[in-house]
Amino acid sequence: MELLTGVALLVVFLLVVAAIVRGQSPIIMLLLLAITWALIAGVSVQDIQAKILQGGGVQYASAVIIIVFGAWFAQVLIQTGIAESVIRSAVELTGDRPMITAMTINAVTALLFTSMYGVGAAIAIGVIALPIMLSQGIPARVAAPVFTMGIGAGTYVNLLQFGTFEKLFPGIRYASPWLDFWFLGMLVYIGCAWLMIAWNLRHLGVRKFAAVDTAGVAPRRRTPYYTYLVPVFPVLMTMIFHWQIIPTLLLSIVLALALTGRGRSLQGQLNLFNKTFYDAFPDIATIAALWTICGMIIVAGQMPQVAGALRPLFAPILPHTPGQAAVFFGLLGGLGSIYRGPLVVVGTGAALLSIILAGHEIPTPYLYALWLGPTVFQGSCDPTNSWTLWTIGYTKVAQGEFLRTAMPFGCLMVAVTSALCYFLLGRV
Repeated sequence: MELLTGVALLVVFLLVVAAIVRGQSPIIMLLLLAITWALIAGVSVQDIQAKILQGGGVQYASAVIIIVFGAWFAQVLIQTGIAESVIRSAVELTGDRPMITAMTINAVTALLFTSMYGVGAAIAIGVIALPIMLSQGIPARVAAPVFTMGIGAGTYVNLLQFGTFEKLFPGIRYASPWLDFWFLGMLVYIGCAWLMIAWNLRHLGVRKFAAVDTAGVAPRRRTPYYTYLVPVFPVLMTMIFHWQIIPTLLLSIVLALALTGRGRSLQGQLNLFNKTFYDAFPDIATIAALWTICGMIIVAGQMPQVAGALRPLFAPILPHTPGQAAVFFGLLGGLGSIYRGPLVVVGTGAALLSIILAGHEIPTPYLYALWLGPTVFQGSCDPTNSWTLWTIGYTKVAQGEFLRTAMPFGCLMVAVTSALCYFLLGRV
């Protein structure tokens, strides 16, 4: 009987994955998955409403709060002009050399997104970076992944991403040796993006006309050069002084306003402080909803009835040793993450995570380090991801073209970082 229940749960899981791939709302489908799993497994209605919907819904509320502060800090960087100044100053150093320009924008975007977060932040940087690349004749199908892969590389060490995933992977720490590996992963992804740039520009060449209006927005007055350290300030505060995330972000917000406050009155500073806070909320609406629903899925997957039925089915497939885990994520991490596939943690992958964690066979920090590659890949190459979808639409690139350009090099990043993770951390 338990086997039949497990098969039914697996079928429902695959149907939900298929529905999300076909364009259905991940939020709705994942909510239905949590409830349906519980009903099929025989969980009582009382436990569904009390433990899964209520308990799971608030379990990761602290992750949502951290996301709010991250989006707030991103808005401050945008509205004070710091982010734009960093991009434009870096591009000016490259001159009229399209390949160097693309590589520079990719690296600088990665630097900014070590602390920035949210679709609003991505759009604000994109409307500056993308027209610059297109105006130099870089094909749109190359410019789009240059930008999104830069975002992905930065999120490898993004303090906000760590703060939210800390709730899903208990015991991980923003410290060595794990932090050293995450920085290495960031460099590997930048290297893969640069390889993508060199390969495609040599095969596609540089075009004479941009695919979109390259006028962009009128450049604002540059902020002083010393403000360029503000985007990495939260990371440094956490690494060196071991501050907590929210105090670090609050201090960073105040610092950004103080360093760019010339010409603004005290009331103007306070108004901008308030405005950036309110402007941050549209950025995080979807991700906050996903975190809320994923809490329900994880609790559902940990219910004895559900976990007991799924374990016999998934046990032969899922990894049980560090070596198996490295091979599993290295081979499947890319393909399994596209279109919010079964390896997306904030999605259907939450169910697999709950099963793997319940086995207590793979150390949680090591599991997070491995799963970070597919997570970063999904956040930069999956066309259903909000800022990736915006970038594709802005540059007028077909999803198929985008994937053919970006996906091989994103999968390469996942394979390389999985191997490095095993050799550096898996045998310790």
